[in-house]
Amino acid sequence: MQSTRIRNNNKISEKSPRNPTRSTQTKTQSEITKLQKLTKDAIPDAVRDVAMPLIHNIAWQKVKLDEARHDLMNESLFCDYDNGGGQTGIREHPGFVAYNKLFATFSRGIKQLTDLMEVDAGGVDELQEYFNESRIA
Repeated sequence: MQSTRIRNNNKISEKSPRNPTRSTQTKTQSEITKLQKLTKDAIPDAVRDVAMPLIHNIAWQKVKLDEARHDLMNESLFCDYDNGGGQTGIREHPGFVAYNKLFATFSRGIKQLTDLMEVDAGGVDELQEYFNESRIA
C-alpha cells in the first residue's frame, strides 16, 4: 500500500532574497577580492596556491555568516518543538547552532590564513580587522 502523505522538500525557505541585485556569488567574489588584496604582499608566492582555496572558503563563509546574522537578528535563542509523538519542549534555535558552527570554522580558516602569512608583512593586522568586521557587523 502506498502512503498518501506527500512531501514537498523542494522549497527550503519562503523568504525572498534580501538584495536580489547582489547574489551570493557576487558577494563572495567581492569578499575574495578583498581577501586577495589583504594578503597580496603578506603571503609568499610559494604558498599562494595553497592559500587560494582557503581564501575562497573564507569568503563564502563570511557571506553566509552575514546572511545568517541578518536572518537571526530578531529570532529568539530558543524555540519550541513538537516531535509529533507527544513530546514537546524548548530547544536551542537550530539557526544559532548552525551559525556558531560556521563561525567556528570561519575562525579556524582565518587562523590558517594568518599562519600562512609572513609575520613582518603587516597584513596580519588587516586580516584581524577583517575577522573583527565579521563579529561586529
